Amino acid sequence: MNKIIPDGATCLFRLNPGGSRNGKIVLVECADIQDGDEGSRYTVKEYESIKVDTEDGWHHQQIRLKPRSTNPNLITLELSNEDEHRYRVIGEFVCVIS
Repeated sequence: MNKIIPDGATCLFRLNPGGSRNGKIVLVECADIQDGDEGSRYTVKEYESIKVDTEDGWHHQQIRLKPRSTNPNLITLELSNEDEHRYRVIGEFVCVIS
């Protein structure tokens, strides 16, 4: 995320943001012990959602969690409907504190 958040920075996040998260930088918890990036249970990425309307309302067709980083080892996480239960947005990036 070093294009948005400098490495080693301390950040402020808003807990449980409501509304659309599209295009926002979010703190995401992975229910697995470790996620792919850096072996951590948490990741900070840009949220992108593709939604479709159905007779029952809308649902996510796809969710992408995209790194905004110059590090080529960080990958975009493409979540399926099954993955939605493994990943949980817990905060929205507000600002860098230091």
